[in-house]
Amino acid sequence: MNALGKTRGTPAARFLYGAAAALLTVSLTLVAVGFLPSWTDEAVSLTGGNATGEVTLTVARPRTGTTDIDIRLTSRRGEGGGHPPTVTLQAVMPTHGHATPAAHAQVHGPGSYSTSVHLMMPGRWTFHVSVDHGTRSDQIDFPLAISG
Repeated sequence: MNALGKTRGTPAARFLYGAAAALLTVSLTLVAVGFLPSWTDEAVSLTGGNATGEVTLTVARPRTGTTDIDIRLTSRRGEGGGHPPTVTLQAVMPTHGHATPAAHAQVHGPGSYSTSVHLMMPGRWTFHVSVDHGTRSDQIDFPLAISG
């Protein structure tokens, strides 16, 4: 009995109330987790190339806003030692007609470049990496889904 002289219910009723409260708590937790952002802040690396070289593109933060991009060039012919190629990067969202200005990557060492781009919305982007060797130029495209 409680202070008012009434019983709190049978043990079965108390069990059912407790089970309902636990089920409600678990359900609300699952709904809250379902609404959490699904993006990741982890860097994403993609590799592509052709017969003459390999390009590795690393997007530091694959989300909308400004993100740093590292570009690594590896020659398949063992070339090197000469004038470093000029590397530019442009991100294009073909489904919406968006594109970033072409960004000239800074050289940090043999085959190592970096730049940054501003991605204005989430969705499927294509990163166009252009490598100008002077006597020839290559373009490697990297598709990537960007989150909000």
